[in-house]
Amino acid sequence: MHIVAHKNRWSRVTLKFDDIEPGTWCEFSFEISWHPDEQARAAHDFAAVGVSFLAGDGSDLDFGHVPGLTRSQIDPHSDYVLGPVYLEENPGHVGAHKVRFCFLAPAPTRQILISVRSWRNTHPFQIARTTLRQFIHADLTASSGEGEPGSHGDLTQPLRSPHNHKQLLSDPVWFRYALVQGRPLSVRGQILAPDGSQDGALVRIIFRDSQDEIIAPPYPGIAMIPALGAFINIPASTRARRFTLDLSPPAQAVSVELGFQAKRNDAPVNLIVPLEVSTADDILREAISEETQDAAQFLERLAAKLDLVREPNASVDLKALLDEEAPGPLLLVTQRRLRALQRGDRRQVSLNRLQLSAFSPWRIPEDLTWSEDPFHSLAWRLEFQSLSWLLDLTVGANPKDLAHALQLALSWSRSNSSGELADSISAHPLPLAARAEAFLELLSISLRAEAKVTSSTRLALVGEVVRHCFALAQILSQNIFSHSIYQIHVASALLALAHALRRFPLSSHWASVALSHLNDGFDELLDPDGTLNEPSQHYRLEIISLGLILTTILEEIPEAKNFVRSLAPRLKAALLNAIILADPAGMLPPFGDTPSGLHHASWLNRLIASYGQSVSSDRRIKAALSYPRGAKVLALPSTGAIVARHYEPGAEWGHFCANIPQQGACHGHNDCTSFVYSSAGVRWITDPGGAREFESGPIRQYLTVSRTHNIAIPDRREQTAGVAWIRSITKVDGANVFEVASNVNGPDYDHRRIFVCARDLAAIAVFDSFETSDRPLSTEGFLHFEPEVAVTLFNQHLIMGFRDEKKLRIVPRAVTGRLAGIEVIHGSNERPSSVQGFVSRRPGSIEAAGVLRYAFAGQGRVCGGVVIATTEDSLKTITGIIETEKVGALLRAP
Repeated sequence: MHIVAHKNRWSRVTLKFDDIEPGTWCEFSFEISWHPDEQARAAHDFAAVGVSFLAGDGSDLDFGHVPGLTRSQIDPHSDYVLGPVYLEENPGHVGAHKVRFCFLAPAPTRQILISVRSWRNTHPFQIARTTLRQFIHADLTASSGEGEPGSHGDLTQPLRSPHNHKQLLSDPVWFRYALVQGRPLSVRGQILAPDGSQDGALVRIIFRDSQDEIIAPPYPGIAMIPALGAFINIPASTRARRFTLDLSPPAQAVSVELGFQAKRNDAPVNLIVPLEVSTADDILREAISEETQDAAQFLERLAAKLDLVREPNASVDLKALLDEEAPGPLLLVTQRRLRALQRGDRRQVSLNRLQLSAFSPWRIPEDLTWSEDPFHSLAWRLEFQSLSWLLDLTVGANPKDLAHALQLALSWSRSNSSGELADSISAHPLPLAARAEAFLELLSISLRAEAKVTSSTRLALVGEVVRHCFALAQILSQNIFSHSIYQIHVASALLALAHALRRFPLSSHWASVALSHLNDGFDELLDPDGTLNEPSQHYRLEIISLGLILTTILEEIPEAKNFVRSLAPRLKAALLNAIILADPAGMLPPFGDTPSGLHHASWLNRLIASYGQSVSSDRRIKAALSYPRGAKVLALPSTGAIVARHYEPGAEWGHFCANIPQQGACHGHNDCTSFVYSSAGVRWITDPGGAREFESGPIRQYLTVSRTHNIAIPDRREQTAGVAWIRSITKVDGANVFEVASNVNGPDYDHRRIFVCARDLAAIAVFDSFETSDRPLSTEGFLHFEPEVAVTLFNQHLIMGFRDEKKLRIVPRAVTGRLAGIEVIHGSNERPSSVQGFVSRRPGSIEAAGVLRYAFAGQGRVCGGVVIATTEDSLKTITGIIETEKVGALLRAP
């Protein structure tokens, strides 16, 4: 037993586990008991579990992303233990509760350090029975079966490498960064060498001047030989070798090229990217912000450090910093463009009333404190603190509207002086990136406005733009949001600001760092075949949109040509998959985070019309946009989905989509193998939707847990991180049968889910097979209905759904084991640990809806599910298909 005190962050228990098999999944479990007077019972981050990965020789391994964990600062990777109210099965629960975390141990991991750390707890808690178990499912390489209706690529879905390595051979891999003249540059990273290798790597160094000519070595403190030129040696004394390159450039250098390579072609090593790049300590934000109160003072202090003012206490000359044409009207901004794609031309401000997201209009007070939260909503605060809505005030020709927008912008600036944020959410990367671009656009408008804008206002705007540049660059340099769309947002904003302020001494450096992180960010999220490594269909479309925006606006930027050339073909493949996944009503499947209030087909149409000229002529995209008639079945392992649809113009359509993702429990919803189903033109089975990052408290937790999705779980055990894959596809007369396997239930269970889809989608069936040791086993499955569907339990063998004049029939069916009960739940919220029967249609609230819970029980193995049909005839037809020898054997198979 271990006791963890409440010293917040630094009180912890650390455990070491050896003999880790690289590339396996790990389940870390323990029992936790909390103090009866604990006050942080409802925290979603009650305690933290930190994980460090080590090589066989004990050296630390850096991974940009590990499935099941999130990148953090105190520990390299982490997850959180929920507060007691989410774990207790009843209000009077006393004793220990079992918690489990699953994550991948990426190669070449051989040892793992795990810390259970104090976080929000107000009293000590106890942990006991700590265990780490490794497991792997050899079934990942199983046969794909006999049929492949419309499938793309392999049916099995091998796990993608969760980290971004660049293999180094004897030919260099080059990186280029602009320098801040007269300042050193630090580059940090890690080299992974094979076991027993002592060769390591070397970095070739080339400095260039303002004419892009090579400055001949030698360089200060850097070795040189004629065959290589200037270079720095990185020895491989350990398996994982961290390095820091402290470069002191020649006086005339404006850029540096770093060529990483192995010392011998037959002794390759791996370089982990993205690299961490930073400039001199004296021009970091913390050094400048000291004793600084507002944006103008920040700019003046920075100007003095950069020798931009000739005399002490002299004012900054804006003409020396800004081109007459830059920042001009053709800014490289992405946030406003993305918002226009998502929401069209809808204005957020009208007659001094602000309408954000799906909330009602709110009158802007005259004395804003910038800590306002009128709807008690995280989503509203995120949009409010972005300041993007200020740009709506500048649309008209009335100079008073521009003056009002500038007055509000400066008011925000004064209320958020360095280190004193009026609302902490303003530091979140999404509002930070959007606000940075909003300040830039306001500066651009003020420079071109016919109405007079004072120099002090412009100075404050430039100061805020520069201050935001420092914040954005710091986020990128720390790699906190590697393998995340946040990195794309932050890097895009920094590139836009740096390009607009091209005379500013740090702008070229910021632009090079931003472009490097855009390269790495898209490489992490978008594979060469167009596979998107993001669980949310909404954010997949957002990544595609940002990519197409960037390839369009950066097309004429010389230093971005390689980035554009590399990204364009991948975006085309990803866009095709997004079009295919949309249902006939124009909506993407609501798997993962799904913000409400958006119509995806309209978004796609605007995207292709505005930024998709290079892809709109593609034959496959044209065909997908035409939405072909008839039945279509697609198994798309690369997109983590199975899609079936039946569409005829003027007729009632059907649509089915199942989710088969690589699932990282820390980054999304526990919805592996969930599905949605529409037939006869009606959405019947839905996913509750919602976006975790826009919610807080019990709603945030409810939207992500397993019982909120159309899945089945064994022994009430929550899904964890893992992977699902298509094991086989079988064609039967009039139907397609998909067998999906997963390991998201941990090492104790073998799980298969079988979908039987009638060709016309008038009926489907869903079965789950769970197998464990020879002991009692119970399973429960869930079906969530749209709020407009009335669900009635007729008897144990028939459940009916009604919407207007249409009906849905649901029949439970046991294959192995027995039916152990069914119930219809509607809007149950007795306690946070058992909330059930709600959907999310707007941020900050949930709406009651029907849920069917069905249970099976047996010994060692259980297989059962439900048959779903819109007519009596289709029910009889699909029942006959299920009873065929081919499907029956599949259901009975171990």
